[in-house]
Amino acid sequence: MLRRLITFGLAIALGVAVVSTLFAPTPARAQEPRRISVSFQPSLYIFDSTYFGLGNGLGADASLRCEISPDIFFESSLGVFRTQGSGVSVDGLDERLDIVAIFPVLIPYRPIARLGVGFLSTNPVTVTPTQTFRPTQTTFYFIGGAGITKSVLERFVLEAGASFWVTPYKYRIYRFNRVNVSTEAERFIHLEIQLGVSYTF
Repeated sequence: MLRRLITFGLAIALGVAVVSTLFAPTPARAQEPRRISVSFQPSLYIFDSTYFGLGNGLGADASLRCEISPDIFFESSLGVFRTQGSGVSVDGLDERLDIVAIFPVLIPYRPIARLGVGFLSTNPVTVTPTQTFRPTQTTFYFIGGAGITKSVLERFVLEAGASFWVTPYKYRIYRFNRVNVSTEAERFIHLEIQLGVSYTF
């Protein structure tokens, strides 16, 4: 009988210990506030000479940046640009998804680094009456870049930077005329230069 009581008591004590461990309150941790910023950045696109015969372009991007870790941000950007191809004005659209690191050194100037992916879309270029030149509508890129920021007011920051857009594979370019169709495979490398301003909430 005594042995049963001891065994029963040990079982209850073990159960209480397990329940107390599983449901014990965890110590409270102060959560750091995550910064969110929006930016507007005029851009100069220096396109690869093989990029469907298009010249350099001017455009602008709008970005939303959310802090995912101290001084590391996820950025989503959408922009438009205009360029020339075979004497025709061509409109385009760019979209980026990247990770941006802002290094807390050289204050008040802070260097930034960017790594991500993006898409460039352009309208077809048509030249008449002898030749039609129709580029691929959308091209996919890996993006890497760097820049520098400077605070001008409590929540406003000036940014300047440059990014390389590099296709991971070759795209096929088609050229049409009245006699035949010619094709070439090209890998594109573009340079985008930006100067803009951001506002942090």
